[in-house]
Amino acid sequence: MNKVSKNNFEYKKNIENDNIREKIKVIIKRDKKYNLRDLSRTLKKNDAYLQQYLFRGTPKILPEEYRHRLAEILNVNITELTPNWLKKFTPEEKLITIKNIETDSLDNKYISISQKLLFDSDFSKLENLYFFQTNTDKGMVTTIVDVGINKYTKPDLYLLHDKNNFFLAYIKISEVNNTKMSIKPYLETFYPFHISSEILKVSGKALWQGSKIFQK
Repeated sequence: MNKVSKNNFEYKKNIENDNIREKIKVIIKRDKKYNLRDLSRTLKKNDAYLQQYLFRGTPKILPEEYRHRLAEILNVNITELTPNWLKKFTPEEKLITIKNIETDSLDNKYISISQKLLFDSDFSKLENLYFFQTNTDKGMVTTIVDVGINKYTKPDLYLLHDKNNFFLAYIKISEVNNTKMSIKPYLETFYPFHISSEILKVSGKALWQGSKIFQK
């Protein structure tokens, strides 16, 4: 990129960054129910964070994690808070952003991973994909689950929900009684058990697991 084209790109980039700031200002002014201090605290930043971003240009662009959270609060699509120049820098492998299924979690609300890791998934229904994290003695394990699959289909790893808690378990039809399901929790600190197939409630099916993941 020569000096002229580089300067032109920087100019356009700054214009787009400013447009995003103005868009956020308009939304906040229009709805009148948002307070910059409270919004900053919701992002777990200092009280003046959004004031400085909107009126002083610091930071130049909101990090992805905060853009997602702010879009969620303001009830707008994340693309509306993403400048065009940044969209163009999306890798060819294409990253998809997935939300934590544990909605009460204040940390790690979103992660971004390559579509290639989920090559056989239906990306027309991204809203069905969530991630779930499990603490093990070997570290944190991240699991991508499809909540669109809410019943047993074949022996595999599933996400279950019990007493307001999610947990992973390997499920298969019992070898002793085919009307019951054999449940083996992913964490070995919990004992296997059997349950009637009629009352088994599945929250999702595991699509991918890993201990290291590209995270935003």
